[in-house]
Amino acid sequence: MLRLARLIADRLRVTAMRADASNIDSWWERISPAVRREILLGQSALSALARTYLRAHAAAEGVRLEPVAVEPNAQQIDTSLFVTGPIAFKEAMTAHADEAAAVRAMATQLEGSATRLLMEGPRQTTTRTFQERRVVEGWRRVAAGRGCAFCLMLVGRGAIYSRTSVHFRSHDHCRCTGVLVYRRESEPPHVRRLQEQWREATAGLTGADAINAWRRYVDEHGL
Repeated sequence: MLRLARLIADRLRVTAMRADASNIDSWWERISPAVRREILLGQSALSALARTYLRAHAAAEGVRLEPVAVEPNAQQIDTSLFVTGPIAFKEAMTAHADEAAAVRAMATQLEGSATRLLMEGPRQTTTRTFQERRVVEGWRRVAAGRGCAFCLMLVGRGAIYSRTSVHFRSHDHCRCTGVLVYRRESEPPHVRRLQEQWREATAGLTGADAINAWRRYVDEHGL
């Protein structure tokens, strides 16, 4: 799933790097329907792959599961692409008045939003299946690679068992996924280690102060 998401996002970055900076609105009007279609198809494909994986994962746990099918949100896709496309270009031009730099900034932002939008397919498939299938006990966030401070903070919270506030928090460029849990169990070693590190980094702190301390801790310790 991650490989397909990266392939599509990389292709969008290449497309953006070829933007007509002299008339960004016309360029976007010309290419946006194809970009939108590719994101819609990619998100649907990743959702289907996630359903296949969830069935196999459940079977390995001795559970019969029919994952929930989710549909892409076309309006969300349109808005995110527009904001990280022509709007991002214009904001960069206002700040720097450099067309080449503005194109690079737009390409980076479009790549990031595309990754997030594509991964919405498997993420929503996982969380919606947790919400609607009672054979599932909870779900756990899994970081791809090292993960940023924000994602590691959420990974460290461990398995989530409440169905009343299920939401997969993500950001542009985020490649985290979710794994379903079929019984209450002890947290794996890497999660317990993150929990210990969080307590060490944020001792005596709460709210934004704790989050900022955690970011510094992650940077200093190379997590």
